[in-house]
Amino acid sequence: MNVAQQKNNASPRWIALCILLCGYLPISAHDTWLLPQRFRVTPERPCLLGLTSAMQFPQAAFSIKQDRIEQATMSLAGERQQLTKFTAAKKELMLQVNPANVGVAGISINLKSRTLELSPKLVREYLAEIGASESLKNIWKNPPQGLKWRESYTKHSTTFLFVGEERFWVKDSSWAIPQGAKLEIVPEQHPGLLRNAKELAVRVLFDGKPLANFALSLVQGKKSVEQQRTDASGRVVFSLPTLFPQKNSKAAPMLVRGTLLQAASDTETLDWESHFATLTLER
Repeated sequence: MNVAQQKNNASPRWIALCILLCGYLPISAHDTWLLPQRFRVTPERPCLLGLTSAMQFPQAAFSIKQDRIEQATMSLAGERQQLTKFTAAKKELMLQVNPANVGVAGISINLKSRTLELSPKLVREYLAEIGASESLKNIWKNPPQGLKWRESYTKHSTTFLFVGEERFWVKDSSWAIPQGAKLEIVPEQHPGLLRNAKELAVRVLFDGKPLANFALSLVQGKKSVEQQRTDASGRVVFSLPTLFPQKNSKAAPMLVRGTLLQAASDTETLDWESHFATLTLER
């Protein structure tokens, strides 16, 4: 599957699917992410992050409405606080934080669940993008008459800020502690030290437990998308391209994303339940 090609040649059907999955906001691969204006920040100074859905990472396109926020938190120096300073912008919902201590700040946003119903054509696009099982994709190649796709979906976004001088936050290992989302992507190496790294290791948790055989993608720029499946411990290791020349290379954001699709527990009104998780990092 050439995911990058799919993104650069979005069909009207795919755009329609994106509109449905984002709640009337078109996005590529139905991704919603949280991206800081700067990953390295100064203590006690305001820092802005944008929550957006868009056609291509990292370019923001459509703002998320504040009433969709279920929970927004920041964990820093052993404390977790609720985040409430949101401001609507044209392409992003802006979040302001004021980290008071040095260290690694983990920021997590969970959106409220929403429901949708898809046509068979849109279902096929959707299943191909999220890396669904071959058996499920085969069913929807020629679905039986009357077969419906009714889905409830929830989105979870995580990122990190590095507060103060590097000599302080480099010793902070709190980044390895899950933020507590239903579906979460957790780094297995210091997320502030990826610039010269050759690999990126992450693990995926669902209800706090490792999620095996889960399709996870790493997005680095418009044309670089790598997809793998987690091992038995919920772990994936992505290769990172060499930065050359490293001294002159600018920092660039990366997106790790995945979608968990499960049969619905309430079969009278739904067929499927899904959770979307994203993690933004800087290299």
